[in-house]
Amino acid sequence: MRGLVSVGVVALLAATAGLAFDGVFPLAALLPVAGVAAGVPCVLSVLLYGRLPLWGTIPVSMLGWLVAVSATLFRSEAWLGFLPSPAAVRAALLGVRDAGGRLLTTILPAAPDSTAVVLVGFLVWAAALAGAEIALRSRAVMLPALAALPVLAVAVVLGVAGAGSVVPYAAVFAGLTLLLGLVRAARSAGTVAVGVPLLACLVLAAVVTAPALPMADRPYDVRRLVEQPPPRPINGVSALDQVSAWLQNPQRELFTVGTASEANLRLAVLDTFDGVTWTSGAGFVPTGGRVPGQEGGGDPVTQRFTLQKLPGPWLPAADRPLLVKGAGIVVDPATGMLAGTQAREGMTYEVTSRIRRYPAEELRAAVPAADPAALRLPDGPDGRTPPQRARLLAIARRATAGAQSPTQRAARLAAYLRKHAVNDVNSPPGHGYRSIEFFLTESRRGTTEQFAASFALLARAIGLPSRIVVGFRPGTGSGSGSGSGSGSGGVRQVRGGDVLAWAEVEFEGIGWVPFYPTPSRTRSGGSGDVAEGAPKQAREIEQAINSDSAEPKPTPTAANRATPTPAPRPGGSAGPLVWAAVPATALLVYLLAVLVVPPLRRMRRRRAAAPAARVVGAWRQTVARLRVAGIPVPSDALTAGEVASLAESVLGPSAREPLTTLADLANLATFGGAPVDQADAGLAWRHFGGVDALVRQKVGLARRLAHRLSPRSLVG
Repeated sequence: MRGLVSVGVVALLAATAGLAFDGVFPLAALLPVAGVAAGVPCVLSVLLYGRLPLWGTIPVSMLGWLVAVSATLFRSEAWLGFLPSPAAVRAALLGVRDAGGRLLTTILPAAPDSTAVVLVGFLVWAAALAGAEIALRSRAVMLPALAALPVLAVAVVLGVAGAGSVVPYAAVFAGLTLLLGLVRAARSAGTVAVGVPLLACLVLAAVVTAPALPMADRPYDVRRLVEQPPPRPINGVSALDQVSAWLQNPQRELFTVGTASEANLRLAVLDTFDGVTWTSGAGFVPTGGRVPGQEGGGDPVTQRFTLQKLPGPWLPAADRPLLVKGAGIVVDPATGMLAGTQAREGMTYEVTSRIRRYPAEELRAAVPAADPAALRLPDGPDGRTPPQRARLLAIARRATAGAQSPTQRAARLAAYLRKHAVNDVNSPPGHGYRSIEFFLTESRRGTTEQFAASFALLARAIGLPSRIVVGFRPGTGSGSGSGSGSGSGGVRQVRGGDVLAWAEVEFEGIGWVPFYPTPSRTRSGGSGDVAEGAPKQAREIEQAINSDSAEPKPTPTAANRATPTPAPRPGGSAGPLVWAAVPATALLVYLLAVLVVPPLRRMRRRRAAAPAARVVGAWRQTVARLRVAGIPVPSDALTAGEVASLAESVLGPSAREPLTTLADLANLATFGGAPVDQADAGLAWRHFGGVDALVRQKVGLARRLAHRLSPRSLVG
């Protein structure tokens, strides 16, 4: 029975280590893999124990793993009725070999259907097999738990960059390890019955308090030691070059989106200007769903897209994506841009985004970010400064005259463009130096392409790092017949006429803030200052910035710029949880000490190199056990023989022989009356076992447990 219970605990240990990959794979994908890989080899080991030797059990169990993997993960047909096909075996082994490298070079968590999960199944299966065989074929107390420890270590290494936390699983793993030791070392069922609730409380305290510890806040990421493959650029026609074509075909159906949000949909971020055209410097990496990016507050929204006639590789999404579900999707970690690597028309995917919020108070004190690439204005083909740059600077200074802060300069620049020119969808395309100069100084008519490009160039001319975003308005809601859409969460149709370009300016500590320089098609030029497609929050930001106090304010510099207050980390405030974590952590450390230190001390004494040291260790261990029986043993005042006589009066005549022999051996080892050999050391520890059994018969479980939890057990 002890062996069967030990194998059950080993299965739980292996499953817990497998579930610790929570940061690497979605938990729903891990549960069946960890459950099967932990349970099946343990059952096989129990069934084959006594029927096959160890060298026969291992290949049978690993064959079972290959059958399970080929039938479930690789969907392969069986060979000879039940054996996995050679192709499935090769795929499984290559999957184990390559999974680690793939997981270290992709954005976590991996996709739910990723074949890299074969690594988890293999490690858990091997750990369960090794632990079960050790538990059945040896008397080692803690050794079966060590088989699953490497699996937990691999989960920690691979999962640091993921969204999950390995701390709760590590706490449960430690508790199960102690439970295994209790099951294998306890001499009675009563000891196990008392120890299990104690271990449960210990694990619960660890799970609650461990995440609040400083060491759990920012663990070291081993990916820093791995050479990451460079992000892969995706070539395609610049989205800004397609704006005019979309506007000329306003009824062309590009995609549908199911969402309740009124947010605009970002398609492409263009941050590189060569004097003629704006392009994207994005580099894309595969993702299993998570999109890494900037932290900050905002409202999460979910969108479900179906592509129709949308050209190019880019995929639309609202603001900054957080999660994406779909096949063949890659992401640019720097901008959050999404792109597809598979067939376009009919493709469906789901995105969860955060619609960011920008408090006006923080924007008023913000300063431009130190981003030279976002300030670059290129020279002409001959290496000389083009004359248009000087004209752009003069226009920008005139448009922002009287502005009292960088954000107010950006807001006034957008307002200037909306009042300065007319939004005309029939204007010719182009956003190079010459096209923008002609738009600003002569025609004063353009599409959203020229307005966004003009803002970006003018902003860079006066020291505001900028970029262009091409996207779409939220589209037409089902049955609404208007471009505003509905907020009911129905399906919206986005057409070519919904295309919109705007600009973003980067501020230190805040990130990229959008500005909408394109005027409304019905109210543009001098007739009004209404931004085309600007969401309510963007309008409120500009109004708040422009309504700032008329009292002059100095332009922020490196010496006096305000430092934005960082957003508090979740669970990081010094509140009741932290104060409760301090005593709870102290209690946890103390309980671990009283449970771990005495066995380790006993092991050190028993395995001492010199026979005399082992004899002395057996005597000291005996003295510690006599204290459990309530026998006061002032060992520095009594001789070993006197201690033996005193203990005999309490434990009874049966204690005479082991105590007397131990006392004589201790005197020989201590005072050197005669040489002590290995046989004497073994005899001393056998007599200690006899005294220990007498103490257990004399002293009840509650009293022994109280002594074990006493601080004196640490120095016994």
